[in-house]
Amino acid sequence: MSRGRRQVFVLHVGAAQSVGPDELRVMWATACGSLDINVTRQARGGEHPGRPSYGLWVGETFDRHGAEARMRDLLMARGYLFTLRSTAQ
Repeated sequence: MSRGRRQVFVLHVGAAQSVGPDELRVMWATACGSLDINVTRQARGGEHPGRPSYGLWVGETFDRHGAEARMRDLLMARGYLFTLRSTAQ
């Protein structure tokens, strides 16, 4: 889906919340400290019925633990209720 990138996290936000692609892209790029990222949105269903899921993708160089901590901080600072699950790649 994202050439040269791999999906590292799946994000779900609260049932009554949504996040736009531009806002999510800025948060994820900030968390990663890189513009070599991508975000995707998947239809509702799966693990959290009724809620879309968002894929967080990275390029070659990536600090998983640092980026995850920063992303969690950014989401909490904006008032999101969320789950952030690693894809363990």
